[in-house]
Amino acid sequence: MEDTSKFSWPPQRKEMKQAFTEIYSSGDWWKYTGERVKKLEQKFPGSHDCRFGVSICNGSVAIDIALKALGVKSGDEVILPAYDFYSLPKSVLNVGATPVFADVNSKNFTIDKDKVKKRITYRTKAIIAVHISGSLAELDALKRLAKENNIYLIEDCAQAHGAIYDGKKVGSWGDLAIFSFGGIKLMTCGQGGMITTSSEELYKRCYAITNRGHLPDGKVNPYGIIGENFQLSELQAAVLLPQIDLLESYSQRREEAFSFLDQKLSQIDGIEILSQFPKTQRRAHMRYSFCYKSQLSRKLPKMQLLEKLNHAGIPALPGYSSAKTDPRLQKIFADQEHDFPNSRMAEDQIVGIHHTFLLNDRQRLNTLADIIKESLAIG
Repeated sequence: MEDTSKFSWPPQRKEMKQAFTEIYSSGDWWKYTGERVKKLEQKFPGSHDCRFGVSICNGSVAIDIALKALGVKSGDEVILPAYDFYSLPKSVLNVGATPVFADVNSKNFTIDKDKVKKRITYRTKAIIAVHISGSLAELDALKRLAKENNIYLIEDCAQAHGAIYDGKKVGSWGDLAIFSFGGIKLMTCGQGGMITTSSEELYKRCYAITNRGHLPDGKVNPYGIIGENFQLSELQAAVLLPQIDLLESYSQRREEAFSFLDQKLSQIDGIEILSQFPKTQRRAHMRYSFCYKSQLSRKLPKMQLLEKLNHAGIPALPGYSSAKTDPRLQKIFADQEHDFPNSRMAEDQIVGIHHTFLLNDRQRLNTLADIIKESLAIG
């Protein structure tokens, strides 16, 4: 087993080193659509219960491509959670559409289906369901809602590689789904992403947008798509391929760690464990998150707790911003009348533990609960 004590990522595995060596020796590392890219575009979607996949230069642009493939344009509206990383509404703006925020639920801070229903209008073209803070969105309900209103469902799985909902992998519930292979994600090649789908036409549209207007057979597309150069390289694909094989065992270990930490932290007054929908079978493992309630913050401010945890070698992070408070969004959406109390609560209370820590043994995982207890006793 690899050493995770220093939270190195990606893991120092012989499979990774061999992938680097082989791609360098082949001389093909510079190519865009070589055999490794093709293999990745078959193997990754297959591992997520999908028929097709299009590899992308990064996860953020993958959302732009998905929206364009669905025909989202000026005058359309896209419903998305009011609590998320800021790039999601940016992608909606990039295609000329209007982001319409819906509040998240108060139990696990994924988009609330009832709030979504109230935000649907004749202009609504799509709903984006984001799996975030260790939790999966209520996919069956959102898919049903989208179907009833003849609108598209997009899954944002940037933090959820390998997650399972009601017997199916995430990425297979939406008309399209995006994954990120950037930075310190659950699978990484530095910068990269993937769009998954089981619709052949949407696959071809995404492929054409990504590959300068060409289809997988090399022909120019019949859709009038000019296309861009958003392709992944052979070097990146070579690094990602062995990580698909490692993902299942890592996912099992992380899910066990999630359950273990749920049990430990639930015993601390003022710590609230995030509830999961009954059909969630394996969670979004990018971060293990919990609520640090306001009564604890009065005793020990959340940022001081984060400092203590990081000082102890536990990679702890605050939550994301809500649509009402993110300075990058405030000016654009200042005139929106809606308030999002659950999103603001998530911003105030969420503490996230990075996935690299979750690969440690039980003794090391215990230190998280111990440090919180000690910190609050001192505070």
